[in-house]
Amino acid sequence: MATFSPRLSPKDTQKPSVFAGHHATVICNECSRSMVPRVVVYYGRPTKSVCPFCGATFARFPSGLQQFLQRFSQKIVSFAAFKRIALVAAGFGLIWLLATIEILPSEMEALGICGSIIFSAFGLTELFYQTIEFIAEQLSHNSSYYWSAIALIAILIQYVRDDLTRYVVMTSFLMIVRWILAGFAAARNYSQ
Repeated sequence: MATFSPRLSPKDTQKPSVFAGHHATVICNECSRSMVPRVVVYYGRPTKSVCPFCGATFARFPSGLQQFLQRFSQKIVSFAAFKRIALVAAGFGLIWLLATIEILPSEMEALGICGSIIFSAFGLTELFYQTIEFIAEQLSHNSSYYWSAIALIAILIQYVRDDLTRYVVMTSFLMIVRWILAGFAAARNYSQ
């Protein structure tokens, strides 16, 4: 049985709803209640929507810079790139082995060594990146918190152990190069 407020006549309440045929509600991932998410605004910019019952974040709204950078990132965690890099590193390792046992010319040994070392380093970088993203996705966390913690650990390692600074710098360089290469690959796929 419906109740009416004094301002609305029974005839006005029988008009079709704006949401006729569509539901304006969603199910909260935390409390499993049907709800209409509330938008949280910070200085006029929507930042996230929350459940009005339990306060859990339902969706986050990226800033303009984040939207631009998302064009260069992959949305799906996949170890396919790691497999390709590992295959190339194994190919260079095979060239190195064949040149060492003198099946290939000895000049190819330097190519095999350099290619094997470079692609193995990029393979480990890709494996590290995908592992962090996979863990964050499995735990339903934002991966930027993990990357912030890793950056903090890298800075602390540089202060505590001076002899490890070159490894931290080399790893940072590999991560930056990996991000640039993956960004160009994602942008190329996005444009097609």
